[in-house]
Amino acid sequence: MKTAEEIKTIVRTLLENSDLFLVNATVSGENKIEVLIDSPAGVNITTCMEISRQLEEQLDRNTEDFELTVASAGIGYPFLVEGQYRKNIGNAVEVRLKEQGSLSGILKAFNGDHILLECEEKKTVEGKKKKEVVKTEKTVYLSDIKQIKDIVTF
Repeated sequence: MKTAEEIKTIVRTLLENSDLFLVNATVSGENKIEVLIDSPAGVNITTCMEISRQLEEQLDRNTEDFELTVASAGIGYPFLVEGQYRKNIGNAVEVRLKEQGSLSGILKAFNGDHILLECEEKKTVEGKKKKEVVKTEKTVYLSDIKQIKDIVTF
């Protein structure tokens, strides 16, 4: 049985020279292999089928039986890799913090160890009686984030 790390290595090789990137790969005890891929432009079913075929060619069904799924990380899937952050710059995201609740706003930038998030907050504005919605930018370190994912609005 191949390990998740071995599967990741194979998939990374398959994705070289493309805009696709590996989000995650897991192998269950029942030898169910699940590979999640993504790209800045998104991933369609045809791409998933092609990567699945290429990956299956690298595995040996005569040696061991396995179930293989290749899919897009998709909307609402938690960010695990840098590519997902970069893909979602300019999009609405929800950030669950390890300690202080959650934030939501527009992901403005990603810098390896932190993100810049544009949030809307109700604040007292000088000379006004009522609080008004004001846009603020917050720096959030990845080490403080429990989970981040994109928000879908209709």
